Order: sequence, then structure tokens, then C-alpha cells
Amino acid sequence: MDSSKKPITYWFKAMWWFTTRKSGVNAVNLQELLGFGSYDTAWDWLQKLRRCTIRKDREKLSGHFEVDEFVIGGQRAGMRDRGAEAKMIVAAAVERCDEKKQIGRIHLQVILDYSAYSLETFITENIQPGSNIATDSWPSYSSILKEQYHHVSTNQSKVGKGHDSLYGVHLVASLVKRLVRGTFQGRFEPKYLQNYLDEYVFRFNRRKSKYIGKKFMRIVQQVVKSSKIKWDQIKWDLDPISEFLSLELSG
Repeated sequence: MDSSKKPITYWFKAMWWFTTRKSGVNAVNLQELLGFGSYDTAWDWLQKLRRCTIRKDREKLSGHFEVDEFVIGGQRAGMRDRGAEAKMIVAAAVERCDEKKQIGRIHLQVILDYSAYSLETFITENIQPGSNIATDSWPSYSSILKEQYHHVSTNQSKVGKGHDSLYGVHLVASLVKRLVRGTFQGRFEPKYLQNYLDEYVFRFNRRKSKYIGKKFMRIVQQVVKSSKIKWDQIKWDLDPISEFLSLELSG
């Protein structure tokens, strides 16, 4: 909000719609809601808000989790599964709550590839050692999880019909893809995908709040605590993975 030429009330309205709309809000929506003459202003505001959705010191997940990856952005002709990406790979950790296929909190992160290093980095940064983790039979997981976690792997191609051992991750993947196709019309710049995922995690992990105002209050608190975000930072400051992916997809 620093140095903004708009009244602060506009920011509060933007934060309200940002947090209370079930499927989020895109720049065109926000431009219309706030009566902005510039699409770029609405887009800039949303990117700033997305950067405030995840606390840098947030606690790691602990308990029972599913871990898997999914792809956003299309497929290569003639290829399926882990060979089909082009090339936005998202790792997901999804909490299992009970035997009724209820799911709890989630963490989502863009990763570079399917290597043991990328998956280990995601798991150790997001899940407490000693937690129970269910995965498919991708070999990279076995070396990561055997020492610090309680690991159960399932060969998805050999399980019977109607039995999905990773139902939580598959549900979250379908919901995220639906969001990209719906709210964002299937269009996004790869370097900003992590920001969209962070926004989704923020909203999803608070979906059971009894009072809609709690989500609004939380984003206000995190915006106030955040450091100043300039346009140049949004445009050019990328994490190494996002920078690499942007270069790969553009060239």
C-alpha cells in the first residue's frame, strides 16, 4: 500500500474480494469492482496481495500426508504421466484427516523436475520429520523417506478400480487446474505460478472458517507485516526455479 495513489479504502475493498470470493478474483474482475481505468493497476495489486498470503515463518506440516506431483500447462504429444509435462511441475502435500477421505491442510510448490533432490527439498521444507507420508512408487521417493519419515508407497497401476491411495492429492490437483481454467482462463505467466498457488493454499487452508471475515482479517495482518513490494520486484525478482522455468518456456 506504500506510496499508493488510491485511497486506502480501495485496498481494503480489494483485500475483501481477494479473500472472500470462493474461486478468487482476477485482474479484470478487480478492475471492474474497483472502477479502475487501468488493468495494470489491478494486476499489480493482486500480485502484491498474493505475495502476502504465505508467512515466511509458517510452521511445517505434521501428521499423515499424501505427497505427489501434478502438471499445469499442457502435454507433449504422444507422452503421458511424468514424461508429458510442458513444463510446470507442482509438488503437493495433502493432509489426511480420517478414514472418510476428508482432507485438511495443503502445501503446494513449483519444482524443477522429478529428481530425488527436488522432491527431498519440497518434503523437508514442508513436512516435519516423523510424519506419515503416502506416495506412489516413483523411485525418487524411496531414498528420501526411508530415514526421517514413516513411508508407504503404492503402485497406482496395480491397485483395484475404485481404490485411490492418493485421493487427496488428486482432488487438490483437479481443483487447482479448474481454478486456472476458470478464474484465469487457462492463461498465466510461468514465473507467477507460485504466487497463484500460494493464494490458493491461503484460501483452501481457511475454507472451514466459520466467519468469512477471519480470512479478510488474516490477509490484512499479513499485508501490514510485509515489507514494501515495488513494481520492479514483481516484474523481475524471481526465485531460481521460476527464473529457470520462465527461460525454458520462452525459449
